[in-house]
Amino acid sequence: MEHQDSQRREETQLIALCQKGDRGAFERLYHRYAKDVYTMALRMVNSPDLAEEITQEVFISVFKNIEKFQFQSAFTTWLYRIVYRRAADQFRKLKRFREKSGVLTVEDENGAILEVRDPGDNPSENALKQERTRLIEQAMAELSPKQRAIMVLRYVHQLSYEEIAGILGCRIGTVKSRLNRAHKTMEIKLNQLDIF
Repeated sequence: MEHQDSQRREETQLIALCQKGDRGAFERLYHRYAKDVYTMALRMVNSPDLAEEITQEVFISVFKNIEKFQFQSAFTTWLYRIVYRRAADQFRKLKRFREKSGVLTVEDENGAILEVRDPGDNPSENALKQERTRLIEQAMAELSPKQRAIMVLRYVHQLSYEEIAGILGCRIGTVKSRLNRAHKTMEIKLNQLDIF
């Protein structure tokens, strides 16, 4: 508890310095949260290239808007809300997804094509675990952006219903019902894939 309070005080001081234009403080803030932002983005868009792009966009937005942070919620709630919005923007920009031979091909609105390796392919894992991971990620990729966001926030970032509601700008009951629908959808998809 004392360690947590110390971390919160340090974070508050760091954000206050960022709000005063201290670039060194912003760099420390970036290093503290970049991995979490990238992970959340990756889980939502299932593309390392797009996740990197979202991470960059998020920190540009944080840099430009840090003075608007009012300390009324946890900084991570504010930060993850930005990640969620940027990922949702990416979904709106993308026209279609197509999967072929372990590579996800994404075509954006300008016709540019990105080819991304399936994140389930990891040669260091055994074949069964590798296939199970790929199928779970495939099922996750088929969820709606809202359902995927709920699953990522709850199970990857282990946030509470209250924190998720703050990030998504909805009620706790809405979070619970979306999570329930996401569970049911995942169960159906995983049963169709005969994963378990």
